[in-house]
Amino acid sequence: MTLAIATPVIAVCDNHGITIRTLNWNREDKDSPRRFLVTHTRLDTASRATVQRDPRRFAAKQQDDTALSNLYCMSSLTGQVLKRASTDSGWQVTRFDAASRTAWSIDGRGTVHTQTYDMLGRPQSGSKRLKGEALRVSWRHAYTDTCSADANAQKNNLRGLCVQRWDDSGLQTVESVALSGAILRQTQQFLLSAQAQPDWPEDDAGKQALLEDKIYVSTISADARGISLNQTDAMGNQLSWRYDVSSHVKSQYATLSDGKKQTLLEDTMWSAAGQVVEEKSGNGVTTSYRYEPETQRLSAMSALRADSTLLQDLDYGYDNTGNLISITDNTIATRYFQNQQTDGRREFTYDALYQLLEATGRENAGNTTVPYAVLPASIPTDSTQTIGYTRSFRYDDSGNLLSLSHQGAACFTRTMVVSDASNRSRLQNDTGTLTPDDVDAAFDPNGNLLNLQVSATASEQLILDASDHLQTVILLDRNGDIQQSDREIYQYSAGMRMRKQTRILTKADSNLWTVDEVRYLPGLELRRHWQETITGDTVTPQDPTEELHVITTQAGRAGIRLLHWKTGKPDSIDNNQARWQMSDNIYALELDAQGQTISREEYYPFGGTAVWAARSELEASYKVIRYCGKERDSTGLYYYGYRYYAPWLCRWTAADPGQEIDGLNLYRMVRNNPVTLTDDLGLAPGGNSAQPSASEERFQSIVPDLISIVREQISDARQALEGNARVVPENSWWTYLQHLWERWNPLADNPSSSTNKPNEINNETRAIIKDYMGNDSKETIKTLRDALEKMHQAAAALNENSFRNIKEEPYAPKNATACVGTNEHNLYDTSKDIKILINYEDTGKRHLYDIATIIIHEMTHLVLKTKDYCNSQTVPFPGKFDGKSTKKLRQYASQTNSTPLTGADNIANLISLLYYSQACDEQTKSLYTRYKQSLSKSGWREALLDFGGTMPEVSWPRVSSAEIQRRVLPVNSRSSRIKPASAH
Repeated sequence: MTLAIATPVIAVCDNHGITIRTLNWNREDKDSPRRFLVTHTRLDTASRATVQRDPRRFAAKQQDDTALSNLYCMSSLTGQVLKRASTDSGWQVTRFDAASRTAWSIDGRGTVHTQTYDMLGRPQSGSKRLKGEALRVSWRHAYTDTCSADANAQKNNLRGLCVQRWDDSGLQTVESVALSGAILRQTQQFLLSAQAQPDWPEDDAGKQALLEDKIYVSTISADARGISLNQTDAMGNQLSWRYDVSSHVKSQYATLSDGKKQTLLEDTMWSAAGQVVEEKSGNGVTTSYRYEPETQRLSAMSALRADSTLLQDLDYGYDNTGNLISITDNTIATRYFQNQQTDGRREFTYDALYQLLEATGRENAGNTTVPYAVLPASIPTDSTQTIGYTRSFRYDDSGNLLSLSHQGAACFTRTMVVSDASNRSRLQNDTGTLTPDDVDAAFDPNGNLLNLQVSATASEQLILDASDHLQTVILLDRNGDIQQSDREIYQYSAGMRMRKQTRILTKADSNLWTVDEVRYLPGLELRRHWQETITGDTVTPQDPTEELHVITTQAGRAGIRLLHWKTGKPDSIDNNQARWQMSDNIYALELDAQGQTISREEYYPFGGTAVWAARSELEASYKVIRYCGKERDSTGLYYYGYRYYAPWLCRWTAADPGQEIDGLNLYRMVRNNPVTLTDDLGLAPGGNSAQPSASEERFQSIVPDLISIVREQISDARQALEGNARVVPENSWWTYLQHLWERWNPLADNPSSSTNKPNEINNETRAIIKDYMGNDSKETIKTLRDALEKMHQAAAALNENSFRNIKEEPYAPKNATACVGTNEHNLYDTSKDIKILINYEDTGKRHLYDIATIIIHEMTHLVLKTKDYCNSQTVPFPGKFDGKSTKKLRQYASQTNSTPLTGADNIANLISLLYYSQACDEQTKSLYTRYKQSLSKSGWREALLDFGGTMPEVSWPRVSSAEIQRRVLPVNSRSSRIKPASAH
């Protein structure tokens, strides 16, 4: 009998189909009784979530009616969250202006945020004020019509876009954008000070005084689809990609600034299912992949060097739900040490909630100390001296780790103390005197850890900025004086880290500091080491003793790092050394240009080094990318993007900035399943697969086009409701070009050919409104205008992160085409950014316009609080239904008063038909004509067949997930991006 027997997940829904309770059962071993776990959501009369409780807080509520809930939300009449109070992340109060835009907010730390907008409603500046400090302008935006870039705006496709952003890292400028939206040229200027936080003035001279003179320029060239062909970093190094006919990356090359060319990826072979079956790297190593035929899960992977030496030979085993239960590396021979036998097999056991209970494997025999933040004290040159280990984990009912027991080279038990009022927890002290009442004092009101325990006796102070980003870590405190303490400092842009500086006081009498700094740019890291003397306000830096440029990219499975020293190159390492790093949450294999092993590392579950071998300690010291392919700081923390992770605590150091995107426990790491799941940015977990599925790749490749279509449909529907519907009286190029000019130029006048008077809605538009709203009264039209304005703002915020595969969400209906939500227990949580769950497989059968209408339908749930009163097929393009399929919907609208205004299908059909009815080209316009004909006869499909001759085939571009990142955000994942405000 397995632990999961008789442990179903049951969703209890109200009469609107909204989940209000989720029932779970769990056990840790087959002989234990099942524990009944309830997750509870309370809705208001508008079906908005007001109170949410996880199993611990629900049980506390049964014992004490005054017990706090995990989350409380208070919304306005329009559905905007005015106040939210979380036991994990604290409370926030937000005020909105008359246009429903965020204007002012305050949080539990007393930090005040304000935001201003220009005359066109675009974000203009933002200010922050920490409690007890002065208000400072933390960021400003400049648009093409308000800055010097306006002269070349049309030439560089910048019209209406945000082209300059001043923030806590400096100034980012976008100088050219492709029609596809790909950023072709961008620059970065850093702040003069790595420690100061700027207060940006309005005048250009004042802003420039805070910046360095050095400007870092990054460029790319892209094809007509926006797919990157070449990328040149700020130091003149170039990366090039070549693709096959399906738009998969075929090969990749690097040309250094000195002209030397190196092959990074020589060839790639893909299966018919869109999975990589073979990669040949530039160092001669061939990696082969095998997949389970039924599930397409990775079943085996091997890496073979050019001399036929097998470097890796991994076999993967899964349970029926896809949890990884075993990994075997067949290249590891059976060894005997200290009367123990070890081999390359690792096994994993889970409870009924798929949380990791036990892991077995091997570790270096020298790992005899209790692990904290530091790496193993020595680096063995081989991994022959290994012994077996067993790690066991125990959790509470809300997923908080209670204990970690280790049996191996060292035997220890690590105990965590969890607060009774929240999911915050701390490591138990040596005396065992820490109680749950003591836990919350270690966190600030926003749920950020304030002191990081890095050893049995030492801790480091963590200092957060006004945005709850980790700003400073005090490595060695000197009498509470931050300026005299050893510390590590970070600067961010749009939540992503742009600069890291480590400062160590070397000589106190002369105030001599040793400084290590990293600057993150698109595809490039600039690393410098120097010393400086500080006298009063005067800083006297010495010339860098080491300056290292690291070119970074992803070539197939491997993360590539090219090490180019400008000064201070170690004697035993060649300049321009290329490193192929195949790192994940289980193994890390680092190879050189000849396919020789530089280092090999194996990780414990939740992180920490179990096995480490390197050919030299010097080369190993330049390895900074480790567990899960993330950068490890000198603090021992891993930087994930939006948060920092402490592997020895198995938890995040801060509450999830995405709030309840991954459930009500805001500190839990990948749902306590660190072998099967990974987290890319520190927000929510995803599946751990060597390659994305074919359906995922297919969907992700069309996301930019989908977003553009959604924005276009909503924009045109708004125009129709304002009486500015575009009408094409004749099929002329002049009319078509005039339409394009109006669409691309938001400042253009209304079309002179329009027969409609301003604000006078034509009869065609009124007919559609009557069909789907029941009437065309002034009140109805005004409500629709307000609704579409909100939809327009929401569409502008859509991005590639707005969509997730519905199959990966445990509480989502797996057979549905789509649903919305940001909370695994409450799919209609409206307090977050838009998150639409899409059935990626189902989209492969649909046309882009059909998917776009589905997205609009789901957006109305979050933005307009609509409900699914009367389900029907949405208006497709090209569709497969006649007018009869919407008959029920239209009849329902005519028989009710206010309900159609809150019906998702009513609004979605309305938007699509308004778009079709005023299309500028005759083909799209004729779709509406055919639709009207089908209202009286079942001729919709026949009309479409007549219109096109045959039903058009759905053709999907095939683009790899790595290329999608370059297409939509063609920069390094740690770098800031300035994105176009809209597709037009």
